[in-house]
Amino acid sequence: MRIEITSDPVEFRARVAGFLERDPLRHTVMYTVVENEITGLTVTEELSYFASVHEGDEVVGVAMRTAGRGVWLGEMPERAIPELVERFAQLLPEIRDVDGSESAALAFAQGWAARHGTTPRLVLSERLYRLGELRTPPAPGAPRRATEADLELCARWVAAMARELENFPLALTESALRARIRAGRWWLWEDEGRPVSLTAHQIPLRGWARIGPVYTPPETRGRGYASALVAHVSQVIRDDLGADVCLYTDLGNPTSNKIYQAIGFEPVFDQILYAFE
Repeated sequence: MRIEITSDPVEFRARVAGFLERDPLRHTVMYTVVENEITGLTVTEELSYFASVHEGDEVVGVAMRTAGRGVWLGEMPERAIPELVERFAQLLPEIRDVDGSESAALAFAQGWAARHGTTPRLVLSERLYRLGELRTPPAPGAPRRATEADLELCARWVAAMARELENFPLALTESALRARIRAGRWWLWEDEGRPVSLTAHQIPLRGWARIGPVYTPPETRGRGYASALVAHVSQVIRDDLGADVCLYTDLGNPTSNKIYQAIGFEPVFDQILYAFE
């Protein structure tokens, strides 16, 4: 078994394409990150690192560490994790967390703790959902695509969401947010001419488009805006983009899990995030 690590997303995509295509839904986050770096939609001064685990000529696992984030584990044999810990520790001793399946993330966190004298702390449990039969709920108002005139509002709401959530995974520069708005992938729900909720989706890749972020300010919550907007964007993804729809939820937020299941999302896979303290 050997581990190969590169900061070149094109090289990584070519190396692991066949492996990822066996379960594109499981690796929706990795697909998005790699594609955004290749196309220039994500540009940072800090390098990302993409790891592939090989047995002979076969890829058997993947992982990555992107700018400003911890380690994200895709499908990964646990026997490879001790060496993966060592390789990432040599490259990036400042890594602060790991996200993956419960067993793989725990194994990585324990290995990191043993090497660095840290204590793993469970900070987030997530669930990946896929959309089954879509059920569109009623809500006052209507959806519209965000425009560049909404840039300041979208940035302010993303910052507010980051303050509410300890491990909010989205950190966008103004230029990155503008590019996503121009691409038509950010949406607002308006009621009486006033924006009241925000939803975005990622680029469709290998038949899947992932929804997120989803944010409603505290003062307009509880009125069905987010449910209606997610349902609308899901329909657009299916009808206009010809893709299936998925999203992640925080299992610590029973409200979001309930409303997404109510509009047709079905659970697929759970992930755990451990911080190193």
